Amino acid sequence: MTPSKVATTELKLYSIAIIRFKLYLHLATMPNPKGTPENLEPGKRKGDEPLTEQINLRVTKGMKEEIQQLDDPPEFCRDAIRKALDERNSKDK
Repeated sequence: MTPSKVATTELKLYSIAIIRFKLYLHLATMPNPKGTPENLEPGKRKGDEPLTEQINLRVTKGMKEEIQQLDDPPEFCRDAIRKALDERNSKDK
């Protein structure tokens, strides 16, 4: 192998090493797309109890659109369910 081919090969290997190092730095400093660990904890609200459970329910398209236009749709749904449960419990007694 001639000296010029050796130098070219070494330059190519050096370039590849630099590219790999830059890629490593980029990946190592990339933010976590899922957010911080605090985001993974159950939601907190104004009340005393933590929000740890989930339910799914079906609604009409119109209801969904109205709810989505509110400032805080989840809190609205929680309040509506709480109010209905309180009314039901007061009737049962």
